[in-house]
Amino acid sequence: MRTPGKRGGYGALEEVFQAWEGLAECRLCVHDHSRRLNVRHGRLQYDPNRGSHRKTYPALCGQCEREICQEDCMHRLNRRVERRRERVFVKRCHAGVVEVVAPIYWNGAHVGTLFAGLWRPRHSHAQAARPPVDPEHIQRLLRVLPVLTEGLAARFWGGRELLTAATSRNAAIEDFIATHCRSGITLASMAAHLGLSTSRASHLIRELTGQTFSDLVLAKRLELAEFYLISTDYRMKEVAQLCGFSSPEHFSRIFRRCRGRTPAVFRKQEQQRQF
Repeated sequence: MRTPGKRGGYGALEEVFQAWEGLAECRLCVHDHSRRLNVRHGRLQYDPNRGSHRKTYPALCGQCEREICQEDCMHRLNRRVERRRERVFVKRCHAGVVEVVAPIYWNGAHVGTLFAGLWRPRHSHAQAARPPVDPEHIQRLLRVLPVLTEGLAARFWGGRELLTAATSRNAAIEDFIATHCRSGITLASMAAHLGLSTSRASHLIRELTGQTFSDLVLAKRLELAEFYLISTDYRMKEVAQLCGFSSPEHFSRIFRRCRGRTPAVFRKQEQQRQF
């Protein structure tokens, strides 16, 4: 457990997470789909290792088969959240390990997920490094974890409601793209979100931003890709999936065209420069 108050050079949110961990007596893993939580005024707000189960729990998750973990804790979980829209639930992974999950929603969209704790089943000895399931502890987490997710949503997304009319459309466009660029986002879906026809939405976006809708989506996907390449150990296939590219080859081709370097070269050079 990290010591509360020592943020390691990160923003205030890392201190909040550490304080919560101290009170809840468990670790937090954070999936921030739009990077709204972790990047503010150009500064990382919390340790990006929190975005990976494999780095948050290296003794257990770091030893599991990577592809199975990615499918279980990311893709399958996200499909469950989109289908059931649960406020909080208990999840058991393929290895039988139990954790409490609370999705973060804003304006009906699934914008992130918090994962709290990691316990082995009482009857299991295979993961002896983890404590056994404590039903009372889990029940307490089921009550309090949604309070944290709702507070994060209000703080990091809710402020958009205070924008003036002159900037609200820009904010709506930015928010929609940030929230949905990982999936099959279209101009038609953006137009429906804005309450406009497709042609009117296209003209409005160009008028307000000076860019086309496709350019804005690509810029956000590349921004997310840069973050994952620098701050995580995700493989190229995983980065491509997380950022909405159709394949690793498509991702590599587009990234090189726009950034002048392959994703692999970008990762190596930027990590050396930063660390």
